[in-house]
Amino acid sequence: MLTILLILLFIRPFICSLAFPSVNFVYSILLIAALFIWVIIKGLPLKLIKPIAYPFAFFILALLISVIFSHNKIISVNGLYSYVSGILLFLFSVSLSSKEKSRVLLSIVAAAVLISLLVIYQYFFLFKHILAYLAKQKISNEFILDYISQRRPFAPFVTPNTLGGYLAMIIPLTLIYKNKIWLILLLSSALLLSRSIGALISIFLAVVIYFYLQGKFEKRRILFLCGLLALLGFVFITRMEIQKQHLKPIFSTVMRLNYWRDALKIIQSSPFKGVGLGNFNLAQSRYAHNSYLQIWTEMGILGLASFLWLIFVVFKQSLGRIKNSVYKTQILALTLANAVFLMHNFVDFSFFLPEVALIWWVALGLLFSYTNTNS
Repeated sequence: MLTILLILLFIRPFICSLAFPSVNFVYSILLIAALFIWVIIKGLPLKLIKPIAYPFAFFILALLISVIFSHNKIISVNGLYSYVSGILLFLFSVSLSSKEKSRVLLSIVAAAVLISLLVIYQYFFLFKHILAYLAKQKISNEFILDYISQRRPFAPFVTPNTLGGYLAMIIPLTLIYKNKIWLILLLSSALLLSRSIGALISIFLAVVIYFYLQGKFEKRRILFLCGLLALLGFVFITRMEIQKQHLKPIFSTVMRLNYWRDALKIIQSSPFKGVGLGNFNLAQSRYAHNSYLQIWTEMGILGLASFLWLIFVVFKQSLGRIKNSVYKTQILALTLANAVFLMHNFVDFSFFLPEVALIWWVALGLLFSYTNTNS
């Protein structure tokens, strides 16, 4: 059963939930079935999650309340899939042995390597084929056409920003491996091609956190950070030179601010119970481009508070064990990966895309597991 779940985890990032909803639906059924079988065979690791029992229970309670009091219960029931899958993947990750965790991490990184190669191939060769496919299917999405015209890869995701957020989350996991240099270079090259400013800022902050946890800010590391800042500035300038107004960083920032303002208005109308899972919908966007605001909007204050509480407890334990554990490399890598995902979701919505979010739930479960075991 572990092999089947490893295969499902490997292929998850390749199935874009927005572009291929039917394929995503079939995949979802297979994943849920496999996870339920795993739970039946292994049982729920209730004793292992004792340190997070309260935030975990309150988060599940908030999910149920958001469905019961939803403005549209059918949409909310459909929206439960990602959360149920994520929670089950978290419990699955917690229940693994040390060798099984290593296999899961290898599956996740291997998928990112293949995606990085696909991104590089798309950048040099694939754009014309995508244009031909869009023309054949009579798809005229302005954003996708502009991404192609500006040579910003996004495969297998729907936007370069989602691609960037995914790669930025996986890059820290390469610290676990001996051949990490070429892995970092490969994934970082693909990330740079996406020109996702939010993802690049997140990875920059992750490097700062890494140096801080290492306890050293020597001269060469400061120079490295300056180099990253210069690179970030270069990407920002090249994005500013884009002719299409809606692809410029300033326009993107203004639009996000508008989404956040509209989300806050919805929160003001229903701050405690929310509007229900999946019921967030603006005139110009399905997402708030800030996952925390959207969680609050859909699940109410209990949902947001319990979610943040859960993350706080996991991070508190990881930082407490990061120097003394026999798995300190894994804990450090997973801490940074989780931090990147959470930082990027201040300006993005990959938390609501299962092709990225479910990988994060696994990473969160592995981090919690490594900080609570010496096996």
